[in-house]
Amino acid sequence: MEPYERIRQLRKKILSMTLEEFSNKINMSGSNLGNIETGRISLTERVLSDICRTFHVRQDWIATGTEPIFEEDSDPLDVEISKLYASLSDENKRYLYGYMQRLLEEQQS
Repeated sequence: MEPYERIRQLRKKILSMTLEEFSNKINMSGSNLGNIETGRISLTERVLSDICRTFHVRQDWIATGTEPIFEEDSDPLDVEISKLYASLSDENKRYLYGYMQRLLEEQQS
């Protein structure tokens, strides 16, 4: 499997995210991500770095397929929360954002 195929697998099968959701998280257009996932354009260092940083994925897994997929020091709860968040509607994401802001305010007082 090629790196671009692993990125698609990560997005669709592991994180259950749409092309738009995933591309928004790494600040790129969905069409560019789609072109990367199909091998039409090359994966750049910047995009690779953004994916790994944002989703706590090991660069070695994307490059070679060597497991584990996720960084060992990443909190499994963070990964699960990312998966759940990705499946929310836009309206519920906004609601959750407001709720999280209120929690942070309470935590700081």
